[in-house]
Order: sequence, then C-alpha cells, then structure tokens
Amino acid sequence: MKLGISAAALLAAFLAFGSAAYAEDTLSPLHWQSQGTFGSYDQAALQRGFLVYQTACASCHSANALHYRDLTALGLTTEQVADITASIKLDNRPATLDDRLISALPKSQAAAAFGGAVPPDLSNIVAARPKGTEYIYNLLTGYQAPPADVTLMAKHYYNAAYPGNQIAMPAPLTDNAVTYADGTKATTAQEASDVAAFLTWASDPNLDARKQIGLRAVIFLIFLTLLAIATKRKIWRDVA
Repeated sequence: MKLGISAAALLAAFLAFGSAAYAEDTLSPLHWQSQGTFGSYDQAALQRGFLVYQTACASCHSANALHYRDLTALGLTTEQVADITASIKLDNRPATLDDRLISALPKSQAAAAFGGAVPPDLSNIVAARPKGTEYIYNLLTGYQAPPADVTLMAKHYYNAAYPGNQIAMPAPLTDNAVTYADGTKATTAQEASDVAAFLTWASDPNLDARKQIGLRAVIFLIFLTLLAIATKRKIWRDVA
C-alpha cells in the first residue's frame, strides 16, 4: 500500500493543533512529563511530536500499531483527526480513521535509499531500547562530524548516541522543520524532545490510565488498612 502525504495534511495538522496545544518549556532542564512515579503525558508535547513524526519521519518509518483514530488520545477531536486523514492518500484514496500509520515508501525502496538498512517501525521503539525516550532524543541530536581517527562506511553518518557511532539514516531534523501552532520555537532539540514524547506514548498509550488505576488502588488499600486498625482497636479495647 502506498502512502501520499500532501502539504494539505500538514496544514490540517497545524490548524488542528492550534486549539489544543499550549507551549511549555521541556528543555530547561530537559524533561518529559511522563517520567516519574506520578508522571502523565503532556498532550501539547504529544501533539507537537506527532507533527514532527508526520513531517520528518513518516516518509520512511511506519507506526503500524497505531491507527489514526488513536490520535484522539492526544487531545484532538474526531473531527480534527478526520481533517488530517482527509489529506493523506492511501492508494489514491483518502485515509480513514481506521487506517494504520504506514510509511510513505515501501520497505524495499526505503532500504535502497539507505544502503540496504530497513527503517524500523517506530510503534514500540521506545520500549525496545534501554531508557528509550532519552535514547530517541540523544539519537536525533547526536549527529556530528566524525573524529579524525574515524573512517565512515559508505552512505553512513557519525552519531554519538548510536551503537557503533555509524548510522545509515541522515539527520532527519533541522531547526524550523515544522511550525508549532502554540508558539514553541522549533529548534532541533525541541523537535527531538517532542517526537521522543510522541513515540513514548506510541509505545505505552495506556500509561495515564494505568497510573490512575494504581493510585486509586493504593488509596483504597490505605483506607482498608485504616479501617482494619480502627476495627481491631474497637474489638479489643475492653480486653485486659
């Protein structure tokens, strides 16, 4: 199946985000709201991250575990997501909410473009890498000139975060690669942080619900413990 992503799709995404996303500094210091015991997803960062994914990543990398309808979890309405999918072509037809996020290029063409390296599906990339969120950020910001004693393989690039430091994928992000509707400055670092947040959600979309259930369970167990202590004292208070 072939995917066509038009400028109209990106415009639709840009307009859709305008009513839902709010700027927040996630770089000073670098952090992701989802981290920590009581962390939750930052919907503004997720929306910005999807825009980066759609603009810079989707041409080669799929996210097949996701359907477009899942984007409503980012704080977008069904109508906003429908506006985005209407401008995305799948085999010369508009995408629907039930379609998966596939790459624009077939794997064979993408592999040929990268010297035989097949771009991985990004649905679970964060879960598959140690400290996956940080790994994605460090990888996307880790491109640099190779040291003098390093000879790069053909069609490879030096990346300080990639195992072996030689990667077939050229740097996918540049400053102002996207325009954020919430006014966030689209530096390479910000784009990397936002797409890392989006891919973290893609790997674990139920994190917020799971933590809410866990917190409620802890509160319930504390209540039961206090009730048991009170009941014990009432029963045994008259016993010598």
